[in-house]
Amino acid sequence: MYLVLLFSLQFYFLARIFKKDKLKTILTVIGLYFACSIFFGFVLVILFMTKTIDIGIDFPKNPSPDAMNSYSEAMQDYLMHSKISVIIEVLIFILIGIVYFSYLKRKWAFQALQQEIALQQEVVLNEAETTVFKQPKLDVYLHFHTVNEKNIHLVQPLAREIWNECYKDILDKDQINYMIDMMYNPNKVNEGIANGETWEILKIDNIPSGYLHYYFNKEENIVYLSKIYLKSNNQTKGIGQMMMNRVIDFAQKNQAKFIQLTVNKNNQKAIRFYEKNGFRNVESKVFEIGNGYVMDDYIYRKTL
Repeated sequence: MYLVLLFSLQFYFLARIFKKDKLKTILTVIGLYFACSIFFGFVLVILFMTKTIDIGIDFPKNPSPDAMNSYSEAMQDYLMHSKISVIIEVLIFILIGIVYFSYLKRKWAFQALQQEIALQQEVVLNEAETTVFKQPKLDVYLHFHTVNEKNIHLVQPLAREIWNECYKDILDKDQINYMIDMMYNPNKVNEGIANGETWEILKIDNIPSGYLHYYFNKEENIVYLSKIYLKSNNQTKGIGQMMMNRVIDFAQKNQAKFIQLTVNKNNQKAIRFYEKNGFRNVESKVFEIGNGYVMDDYIYRKTL
């Protein structure tokens, strides 16, 4: 029974270190001790009965109570004068006090590490996804204009100016011109508007300086942010954040589950901006856009 006390103390402190249920741990270990004792006792009986271990008396063929008592006394006498009991105690100590103790220690340490990693990831995600960005105080006049037939002519020249700034080191000139002609021609923009998509021009002090294109897919419950662009000379003033907040508010009002966008893999400035706003990279994809050109993009998604 000294082993029971030793195991109780040993596993009590282990459970205390890892903040586990101490009583449950001790009861489990005590149960293991008695299970091992029964198992080894059963093995000994088999060895005695088969005369693998000779105790000086044969197992009675006609087991009367007196014969069984004599056989039992012979077994006890053998155990008292041999080292088998000590060997069994040593084996139980090795199995429980060393093997099981080491297993439990590694298991709980790994669980603690996983919990710590999960907690850190949750904190990072929560900080990124629940941060409320304050509207910056600006000394300029901002206004979002919904694109219509009166101002649609502003979209393509504005996109060309911004793209030549943004993608000059990422895409070649011919591809930029091809994509501007394909994606921003008035017919394409009007088609999107007719399908319920939102196109907006941002004017700063009445000068067209950026634009947004986004829409809500009710079936998928996703807001797709197709385009969010701002002239480079306004990108450090908090205006880009106001544009993003506008899309986030739109998504929340529609109770969307996600906001999703694509970004060129080499556009590190935009990627940092999206990740600051809680977007996470969910996929890498190459889109064929015709004329031998492709868009090599990441798909980013923000959970709302």
